[in-house]
Amino acid sequence: MLTKTFYCLAIITATVCTSTAAFGQVEIQLRARQLPGWDARSREGHCAIRVWVDNRAEVRMRGEQIFVRTLEGARGRDEGSECSQPLPYNSVRDFQIRQTAGRTRVQLAQEPSRMNNFTAMIVVDDRQGGGDNYAFDVSWRADTDIGTAPAPFFDEVRACQDIVRQKFVSRNGRGSYIDFYDFADRDNEGRGRGRNRSQELIQGRGSARRWNESRTITYSCVMDNRQQRVVSGNYQFSGNSVRGNERNNDRQVMR
Repeated sequence: MLTKTFYCLAIITATVCTSTAAFGQVEIQLRARQLPGWDARSREGHCAIRVWVDNRAEVRMRGEQIFVRTLEGARGRDEGSECSQPLPYNSVRDFQIRQTAGRTRVQLAQEPSRMNNFTAMIVVDDRQGGGDNYAFDVSWRADTDIGTAPAPFFDEVRACQDIVRQKFVSRNGRGSYIDFYDFADRDNEGRGRGRNRSQELIQGRGSARRWNESRTITYSCVMDNRQQRVVSGNYQFSGNSVRGNERNNDRQVMR
C-alpha cells in the first residue's frame, strides 16, 4: 500500500499541513495568535479556539502550538484561534473548556499532564452533514510561577528544537523563526555510531523563514539523556527558497 505524504507552508498564517493519503487524515499545525496582554509568566491563561469541522476532528494544544487533525470528512481548518499565553509545559491545573458555538458538543479527551507531555486534546464529532464553525474557550491555572519553574521532566525534543531555533535566529536576525513539523525521529542506539549509551539522536523537519523568504530544513541533535542536556544541534536547508515581494531592499539570503 502506497502512502503519500506532503507538506505545505502558508507563510502568512505560519500553518503547516500534513496529509497521509493511505488513511485520509489531514493535520494542520499553527502558532496561536497572541491576545492583547500576552504574558507567558502569568499564573492563569486561556485560549479562544475557533475551528471549522466537517464530521470528525481532533484539536490538540501544546505550548503555543495548535493542531487540527481531520479524522473524517472535509479538511478542518483554524478560524482565528488566539491565546493569552502558551499552555504551560511544567504545571497545569483546573484545565477547563467552555463551548460557545457549534451544533454538537465537543469533548475533552485528554487533559494536559506530565504523562502526555502537557498536551491537551479536544474531540469534535459532527455527524449532521456539512461543516460547522466551533468555538470553545479553554482556561487553566499554573501551580507555580511558570516563567521560572523547571519542567518536572526533561523534554528532549523540545530542548533540541529550542537549540536549533536559537542558532537559526542568531544567524539570521530579527524576524527569523522556525516552525517545526509535528513528529521527530528518535534513535537511542548509540553503540558503534560515535555516541555512548546515554546519548540519543533526534532528527526532524521544519520550515524556516526570514521576512519574505521561507525554506524547508532538516535538523538533528545529539542528546545526553543522563545529564539531560543537548550535546549538539544543527540544521540544513533541504528545499528551494521561496521568496515573496522584496521589501526594505532586503536581499540577504538565509543562513
